[in-house]
Amino acid sequence: MAIRLARPDEARVLGAALADALADDPVFRWLIPASPRRDRRLVSFFTAMSASYLQAGKPAYLADGDAGAALWSDPAANWQLEFDLGQVRTVFGSFGPSRVVPAVRTQMQLSKLHPSEPHWYLGYLGVRGSRQGQGTGGALLGEVLARADDTNAPAYLESSNERNLTLYQRHGFEIVDEVRLLGKGPSVWRMWRNATSGPT
Repeated sequence: MAIRLARPDEARVLGAALADALADDPVFRWLIPASPRRDRRLVSFFTAMSASYLQAGKPAYLADGDAGAALWSDPAANWQLEFDLGQVRTVFGSFGPSRVVPAVRTQMQLSKLHPSEPHWYLGYLGVRGSRQGQGTGGALLGEVLARADDTNAPAYLESSNERNLTLYQRHGFEIVDEVRLLGKGPSVWRMWRNATSGPT
């Protein structure tokens, strides 16, 4: 499985891959519910997120033929995102007027729980529906976790889909806790991987 760093001009490629991969994700079904424009909104959201990572020089990876993508922050970087004005408008517009406030409150809730210790942070990882079950997710994870182990650095993520927990656990992540978004939304599982855990 070939994994490569995305080029600075590939925000749209990353965004399209992640939108396809996470279309059925429980948190994104909740924050961007069904509508005639939903597919376009998902692509717009993930393209803006990808552009923010690329502009900050954060590692963004693509799997063979854009089968999947992963957006990371390394231990030396600020894991929080910085958007330009156009990206802010795009992100807010992606949620629509009725879901902007829950989306902002969700981000605030998770930010308060984010570890303070330097670590690799997996912002997003997704594999297109047609390419799932072929080892792409593991390959995208392994690309950075090998670097984390080489530098004795831990890693952190928030899984918004329960079915992905076993993948992350196979790569050394352990569940820290389960968070119910805004007390009534879907669950997110906070996961931590100690340095040099490695895949089992």
